Amino acid sequence: MTEKATQEWAKNLTLEQIEEYERQGMDMSEYRIIYQEQQAEKQRCMDSIDLSKLDKYKNARSADFIDEVAKFNKISDKNKSNLEQAPLVYGKVVQAHSDLFESNPKNKDGGGIVFLFALDDTHRYDEEWLAKTAQRIVDMKESIDANEPKGFLYTICRLFNLQDNFLVSSSFEKQKLNLIPEDCKPFMKTLRDDQSSFGFKLGESLSGGADAWCATYSLWEQSKLPMAQIPPNRIIPLLLLTQQPKGFGGINDAALIPPAYYTS
Repeated sequence: MTEKATQEWAKNLTLEQIEEYERQGMDMSEYRIIYQEQQAEKQRCMDSIDLSKLDKYKNARSADFIDEVAKFNKISDKNKSNLEQAPLVYGKVVQAHSDLFESNPKNKDGGGIVFLFALDDTHRYDEEWLAKTAQRIVDMKESIDANEPKGFLYTICRLFNLQDNFLVSSSFEKQKLNLIPEDCKPFMKTLRDDQSSFGFKLGESLSGGADAWCATYSLWEQSKLPMAQIPPNRIIPLLLLTQQPKGFGGINDAALIPPAYYTS
């Protein structure tokens, strides 16, 4: 294992894994220190987040707030008036480029993010609902990925390396999607394509009755995030200029709120 691979392995160790290695007789003291430092950093990050500071901007916004959001997102004076009525939502990160989970203010490349958000008043700022729904999406996606097609045809295709053929792969993909509810299939098929850009209203099976949406967002500067990273709670407040992002455009016109408005 290369030094870089070893560092990555150590960084991703869970407490349960460390304890299991210790039961096997391995000296994990060095990795316990790394784990404890990571947990302390996560806690510092969480302690600095205070979403309640945004309460006063959820319905009415001052001119100063609009000006700062517009400047932060490089929105012209001509278009910044759109920010006054744009819904403020909590964008829950479902998945994102891995680099965005580590603080890196110098990263000018940014990366892609898939946000979950709700537009109805009951769920828009419900952090517990956001966490549970995001996890349901992840669990469903992983269940599809883990569902290996079965049968004689699949065995033959693997034997002759035909599984990457377009027609063959499409057939097997359809088999995998048959395991999930009908109202989730178009969304899940698109979500599993890492190169896709989209906006989907979630079906009842995932939303639980909320006016819930999942959409892609392209972040161009990592320094725009709180502490230059996706925070541990995976919530990034947004002003939605496109309220119902159906199709393949995502919410790239959404305005990020300067972290100073919800951090201490």
